[in-house]
Parts: sequence; structure tokens; C-alpha cells
Amino acid sequence: MIIGLAIGWAFGGTTAVAAIGERAPDFTVEVFDGGSFTLSEAGKPVVLNFWASWCVPCRTEIPDISAFAAANPEIQVVGVAVEDTERSARDFAAEVVASYPLALGTDEIEDAYPRIGLPATYIIDADGLVTDVFNGIVTEDLLSELLG
Repeated sequence: MIIGLAIGWAFGGTTAVAAIGERAPDFTVEVFDGGSFTLSEAGKPVVLNFWASWCVPCRTEIPDISAFAAANPEIQVVGVAVEDTERSARDFAAEVVASYPLALGTDEIEDAYPRIGLPATYIIDADGLVTDVFNGIVTEDLLSELLG
């Protein structure tokens, strides 16, 4: 939490920063296959996965995240591209065909959800609180354990 507060202060102190045990900063993204996703409207636990088209480990984890999403419809899974261009992210999304919505992030989302590299995954409960952050590749089993 202290790191999150320091980052928020460094960026002018006005941006909410995600931290375990704290309310997840709200955002809305346009998903690549149409529609939008707003975190505060999810109404159920959320797996928020950050990825990029150039990220080889991101490509590796998508089949597992897709399997988890398909097996757990009571949990909202969403993937947000960061540190990427829209064209590259859209091309990547079309190639990998994830079973969950993929979208392009914004500078505000990148600032609000700090990561140590990519991929990174935030677990957010149905009340909107961050319960876990995982930096690195997640598997279907790990997601089941984190949300079990």
C-alpha cells in the first residue's frame, strides 16, 4: 500500500492507485469485439489481466486464462493491453482469440494499476476490493487457487 501511495503522490496525488485491501480504481474500456467494460458495474469478482502484443509470456498464459474464464462464468475476466499500440493489440487479440473480453488500456489505467513487467493480474472481489496481485504468468490452476 505504501508503494501505491508513493506512486500516487509522484503522479500528482490525484490518481487512485490499486493496492491489496483497497478499493480498485474504477475504469471503463472499449472491448475489441464491441461494447465496453466498466469495473464498478461488474457485480462479481474480476480477474484483471494486463498484457501486450510483444509480451511472449502473455501469449503463453492466454489459453489458461481462457480455460479459467470458460469454466467460471461467475467470475468476470477481462484482459487490458498496456504499453502497446492499438493496431498491435487488436492484431494480437484477433490472433489469440481469447474466451474473455480484451481491450486497450489508457494512461490512466496504466498509472492506476502498477506492475512489475508483464503479464500482471489483479484479483478484485465482488465488492471492488483488490485481494491479490500476481506479476508473471498465471495458470488456470493458480487462478482457481487465488479465487477459491
